[in-house]
Amino acid sequence: MFGIFTNFCNWLNRQVAWLTALILFAMLIFSAFAVFFRYIMGNAINWSEDVLLPAFVWVSLLGISIAFRYKAHIRVDSLVNLMPQALQMFLTRLIQLSIMSFSAYLAFQGMKVVLATRGMPWGILQLPPTYFYIAFPISFFIIFLYAVDDFFRGFMKANAELDS
Repeated sequence: MFGIFTNFCNWLNRQVAWLTALILFAMLIFSAFAVFFRYIMGNAINWSEDVLLPAFVWVSLLGISIAFRYKAHIRVDSLVNLMPQALQMFLTRLIQLSIMSFSAYLAFQGMKVVLATRGMPWGILQLPPTYFYIAFPISFFIIFLYAVDDFFRGFMKANAELDS
C-alpha cells in the first residue's frame, strides 16, 4: 500500500520539478524582456514586478519541497550519530513527526492567509495577492505528504531489518 503512496510522491515531485523549471524559465524570458525594454527601448514595463515577484515566490517555495524530497536541506546529525541505534531511530521518528506537524500547521495557516486576502487588489495589475500566497500552503502540504511517506518508509525499513 505504501509503495503506491511512495510512487505517487515520486511522481508528484517530478511534476513539481517540471513546474518549477517552467516558472524559472518564464522568469528568465520575462526578465530579459523587461531589461530590454528598460535599457534598449527606454520604456520600462511598469508591471514587471507584479509578474516576477509571484513567480519568484512560487519557485522558492516549490524548490523547498523538491529539496525536502531529496533530503537536500542542511542537517546537523553528528550528535545523533553518536547515540545507540535504537535512540537514533526514536529521534528520527520524533523529528519526522515534528516535520509532519509543523508542515501541516504551516499549510493550514497559509490557507487562512490566502482566504483572508481574496479580493484584495495588489500592484499595478490589481490582481489579488492570493495568486502568490497560495504557493505557501501548497508547498507545505506537499512537504507534509513527503514527510508522511518518509515516516512510513522508515517503519517499513525498520521492519525489514528486524525480519532479516
